[in-house]
Amino acid sequence: MSDSNLPVKIMSFNISSGLRLDGRLDLELTASVIEEADVDIAGLQEVDQNFSERSDFVDQIKWLANRLNMHAAFGPNVTANATGERNQEQAYGNAILSRHPIQSYRNHQLKKLESEKESEQRGLLEAIIEIEGIPIAFFTTHLSLKEKQLAHNVEELLEIIRQEEMPAILTGDFNANPDNPHMLRIADELNNVFGTTALHPITYKKQGDHGKRIDFIFSSEHWRVLSADKIETEASDHRPIFALLQLDPEA
Repeated sequence: MSDSNLPVKIMSFNISSGLRLDGRLDLELTASVIEEADVDIAGLQEVDQNFSERSDFVDQIKWLANRLNMHAAFGPNVTANATGERNQEQAYGNAILSRHPIQSYRNHQLKKLESEKESEQRGLLEAIIEIEGIPIAFFTTHLSLKEKQLAHNVEELLEIIRQEEMPAILTGDFNANPDNPHMLRIADELNNVFGTTALHPITYKKQGDHGKRIDFIFSSEHWRVLSADKIETEASDHRPIFALLQLDPEA
C-alpha cells in the first residue's frame, strides 16, 4: 500500500431486500445509509436480484452500485424461475460494494446437511479487492439459524478463509450471538472488531430465539481496529455495523 496507515471503513448490513422495519420497500433509504456512513467496503446480506414482487423485481446490487458509484459483486444462493415476460436471472443472496477495484470474486456454496435439505441454501461470497496497490480478501455471508448447519458451515468458511494469506475481513449475519460456541470458534482465528461479547451491539430489532447480536465484522491479524459501532436506522430490521481498520505494518 502506498500509505500503510490508510484506514479502511468496513460495513456489514443485512438490508432485508430493501424493506424498512415497517415493511415498506425503500431501497433509496438503504443507499442513503451506506452513503452517509462513507464506507469503503460493505458486505450486504438479503439482497434481491430481479427476485420477486417484494422488491419490484429490481436488480438491487446493480441499482445500489450505480446509485453509490461503487464496484459490486453478487453471490446468488437462492434462485427462482423466470416467469412471464421476466427473463432475467432471479436470485437472492449476498453482495459486496467497494470504492476500490474488485479484482475477482467467487461465491462459495456452503454444504447443506442431509437433515436440512429443505432449508435455505447458504453461501460465502469472496472478493479480492485492491486497496492502494495491496490486495485483500473480503468475505460476506448469511448463515443458518439451525445449530448443526451453523456449526458445519462455520468450519467450512474458516477453511476457505485459511487459504488466503493476504489480509482478510469477514462480515455477515451469522444468526448467533457472540457468546455462541460457533462464534467463539471464529474468534479463535479472527478478531471480532467489537472485542468482548459485552461490547458487541444489539443489531437485530425483532424477536428471535437466534439472538439479537447477530451481525459481525471479523478481521485477520493483519489489521488494527481503530473504532467500531452500530448505526441507528429504520432502513432494515437489522442495524448496520461498521469498523475503521488499519493495516498493521508489523503483522
